Amino acid sequence: MMTWCRLRQFALFGALVLGLVLGGSRLSAGPEEKEPSQPEREEETRKVERGGPQQQQSDPVIVRKRKPRPRKRRLNPARPKGSKPEENFTLAVDIELVNLDVVVTDKKGNFIPELTAKNFRVFEDKVQQKVTNFSPTSAPLTVVMVLESTRNLAWWWYDDATMPAAYFIQMLRPDDWAAVVAYNLNPRILSDFTQNKRELFGSLTRMAFPVSQESNLFDALQFTLDRLDEVDGKKAVLLVSTGVDTFSRITFSSALKRVQSTDAVIYCLGIGQRGRMSNEPYMGATTRLTYLQADNQLKTFAKVTGGKAWFPRWQQDHPAILRQVGIELRNQYSLGYVSTNADRNGKFRKIKVEIVDENGKRVKRVKARTRTGYHAVKS
Repeated sequence: MMTWCRLRQFALFGALVLGLVLGGSRLSAGPEEKEPSQPEREEETRKVERGGPQQQQSDPVIVRKRKPRPRKRRLNPARPKGSKPEENFTLAVDIELVNLDVVVTDKKGNFIPELTAKNFRVFEDKVQQKVTNFSPTSAPLTVVMVLESTRNLAWWWYDDATMPAAYFIQMLRPDDWAAVVAYNLNPRILSDFTQNKRELFGSLTRMAFPVSQESNLFDALQFTLDRLDEVDGKKAVLLVSTGVDTFSRITFSSALKRVQSTDAVIYCLGIGQRGRMSNEPYMGATTRLTYLQADNQLKTFAKVTGGKAWFPRWQQDHPAILRQVGIELRNQYSLGYVSTNADRNGKFRKIKVEIVDENGKRVKRVKARTRTGYHAVKS
């Protein structure tokens, strides 16, 4: 009896060892060798019938390319964190391309369309230049509205300064870019470049009733143009101002030189004319001279850059003037040439553009308006 029990224990122990050995070999073979059960095979068949072949881990993954977002313009660009000046590399090219935005009209102010490069003759310091780049400008507008916010406008401040900007914002197209800068003693950016009209209108609401009588126009203009140089493409400045400058850090001559060096077109809307008309009988000779000088400064800034200046007395004239600004910006010809003067002396070079017919003869009844010149690169 004892012998039979021992034999039975040895048999059970041997069966257990054999089971462990066979189980380990099945585990080492991996899960792929496991045959699926009947319910699992039916479920896999239903998946294939519903959605076609199923993706395996080894199949390539196809990812749709995202559409490139348009490059956002910045009037106040932020420097990347951790960047150092010595890490930035600059490639200097000894060829300077001069770009011009030209408005062509007849004597009545009507725009002349469908001109070609052969119809333009460009002179630099009375030396004819060869036009290398030409295209009718159809790019979206990039405009900075610079608004005076001072007590110089008295109680007409809202109608003269804020409403013209609102009219102009309303006329912008969806692909146009605009920014708003207000100034009195110091300039400040109310809205960086955006295509959102609601954001632009909201920036105007942040212009509280002015309490300062200081109007540092030259500083505000330099502040805007310095930041606008970082923006590519066709640019314009809509300057809504009385033209009065109280005590800017720079002088008029310095401001004029800065304006001459920019490739942005400046359009000026001289405001405060209604208040001046009402108070003119009570003004002294010095005050009258100050306002006349202010008007002349706005005219000069506009003429130098190929823009235009208006001085309306009534608010009803603002919409028509601002429509004219938009039409001019959208009806420009873009010209480019490489100057034959290789001197890098930093001097101012005068530019003149003429319109000629197919035979090369000048058309006197047509006027081409562009910037009066530029400062050469100083080496």
